[in-house]
Amino acid sequence: MRFRFKPTAAQRAALRARLAALDQPAHLVELLRPSLSAGFEPCGATASLVSAHADRFVVRALVRSTRGEERAYALKAYSDDFGSRVWAHAGSLAPHVEPDRDGPALPTRYIPDERLLVFPWIEGAFLSDVSHEQQPELLRRAARLAADLHCLAIVPEQPTGVDVVVADTRGRCDRMRRRWPATAAFVEPLMAIVEEAATCLDPTAPALVHGDLATGQFLWTGARLVLLDLDMFGYTDPAYDAGHFLAQLERRCLREGVEPTVAGQWLAAFRDAYLEAMPPPRVSPRNMWFYHGITLVRKIYTLHRKQPPGWQRLVVHLIAQARTALQEAMPAAIERR
Repeated sequence: MRFRFKPTAAQRAALRARLAALDQPAHLVELLRPSLSAGFEPCGATASLVSAHADRFVVRALVRSTRGEERAYALKAYSDDFGSRVWAHAGSLAPHVEPDRDGPALPTRYIPDERLLVFPWIEGAFLSDVSHEQQPELLRRAARLAADLHCLAIVPEQPTGVDVVVADTRGRCDRMRRRWPATAAFVEPLMAIVEEAATCLDPTAPALVHGDLATGQFLWTGARLVLLDLDMFGYTDPAYDAGHFLAQLERRCLREGVEPTVAGQWLAAFRDAYLEAMPPPRVSPRNMWFYHGITLVRKIYTLHRKQPPGWQRLVVHLIAQARTALQEAMPAAIERR
């Protein structure tokens, strides 16, 4: 799993240059020409930025034909050769994906010289943006999609152990404490619970995971639920994905002020559907609580780094919720049930 990649100054500059080059219609058309269907004669193209990070960007490319037709694509470029790994992983997933069923969005081409993946553009609404009435059923579908992914007999890399996840979390907390010394008052007690809970986990077989599962990674087309972004794929405890999703959903509910009873129903909709599809011992509820809690700890660092509106209030809630989730992973909590 690729937790953290920091591109060099040269890689950042090259990525910016490739983004700027996509503003040239002729260059964009030549990149996309092999993806166009027979008889589609392009006469122009435009690119609009969707998201940008230090190590990657995504643009929406729209190609127009001489007959007035349009074709839209998502282009994802990387600062290094990681795109080739995502392309190889997508190839292993392709035989298991049916176009009319819920499943991951896969690229159709990789352009090595550009370090760029080409995807068909998919119209839809993010699961995080659909109506409250639709949320429970779509969350259950998201859980079943995740379980289907975890059941695939695909081994994309060496297993990632809990020690790696704990070390990465410790690194984030250390950076937070150095930059904001006052955070030490809650960082150290939280990390002590993390490290204790990590010793209590149930043994489970590793599985293929998405690695960044959240409502913002699911697109609802009105007919299909599509899972986006393969950048964090890995091979680890499947509870990692489930716990990560639940933590992100809980954080979203807190941020948006979702009524606690409703938030609890949404969390239960995903958790119950997932455990029905992946019953113990295939996945451990204890481990799900652990990864739920450790994800909230990691997101406390994200809030300090980005400082969105209302972030300080949210940090207080995440500290409490992280402690609760981690304590649920302890043997004493299991015995109470």
